[in-house]
Amino acid sequence: MPSVIDEKTTDFRHPDPVTDQALEWVLRLEAGEAERAALDAWLAEGADRGAALARVRALYDCPALTVATAQAASARTRPGTVRSPVASASMLRRAAPLALAASIAAAVIVPLLGSDWLLRLQADHRTDAGEITTIDLPDGSRMQMNSQTAVMLDFENGRRAVRLLDGEAYFDVVHDVTRPFTVTGGFGTVRVTGTAFNVARGEGEDLVHLDSGRVMLVPDGTASEPVALTPGQTAAISSTAIALLPDGTAQHRLAWRDGWIELSAVPLRTALDEIGRHVDISIVTLPGTVLDTPVSGSFRIAEAGAAIDSVVTAAGATIERLPGGILFIH
Repeated sequence: MPSVIDEKTTDFRHPDPVTDQALEWVLRLEAGEAERAALDAWLAEGADRGAALARVRALYDCPALTVATAQAASARTRPGTVRSPVASASMLRRAAPLALAASIAAAVIVPLLGSDWLLRLQADHRTDAGEITTIDLPDGSRMQMNSQTAVMLDFENGRRAVRLLDGEAYFDVVHDVTRPFTVTGGFGTVRVTGTAFNVARGEGEDLVHLDSGRVMLVPDGTASEPVALTPGQTAAISSTAIALLPDGTAQHRLAWRDGWIELSAVPLRTALDEIGRHVDISIVTLPGTVLDTPVSGSFRIAEAGAAIDSVVTAAGATIERLPGGILFIH
């Protein structure tokens, strides 16, 4: 079958020949150039053809992949460069498979998403993938930031307030009973006068772990009453409630402070979220039972890329490595 990809304009080839052919057929179908008889003949060559075509079709239609590829394409664009949001069918055929539509749409999609540039505008301190840093705060307290974390500070006029815009941070707060220290996440506020605790902001909840001292959790926009934690306790603050989590997980929750990722029978999707924050790549998954498979392990943050391979293999899942530093896991 003649290739629809001009090898002079892209060096991407999928290592599996059947998948590579399926990529080309998807591009032909999108461009309206596929002849039904030729496609049927190719599918008849083996049972693996139909499965490969269905898998690539799912990839092509995956909204998460479109967004991830757009972000990757935007990151490669030089400052000040204007990218055209319009492309011809011939341009699409010359683009890297699967990344093609999203790469072209990057100039339109990324500004609408707005998350990264908005964080840059708001944040007083940010960390990149794999970066862990400690900040001395104006009141003498200390804040240790995990990878891909962003915070905004307010220490004006006697206030001691931190807003966790994204990610996770550990706070060792100087005691001052007259000036409470607050950390606000996505769903609530941690209020203390002097203690050590960890806050992680997630899409559906904030996780607060108390290392020493005492903290008060104040939910946002719910009828729940404030909840006090004692050392060793962990709580999840959601939009509807504050729930105490099982004890005995402190080692796992604070391992990042020493450069480790500790996973104990967590679903693969959770493991990928935790490991993924430490690598500068995009991880895309499609819904499936494999994401619920529990995985465990102890990994160095410096070797997070190898950790992804390890947990995916342990769960019996498969990794597709796509252009632009994107991992598709299914």
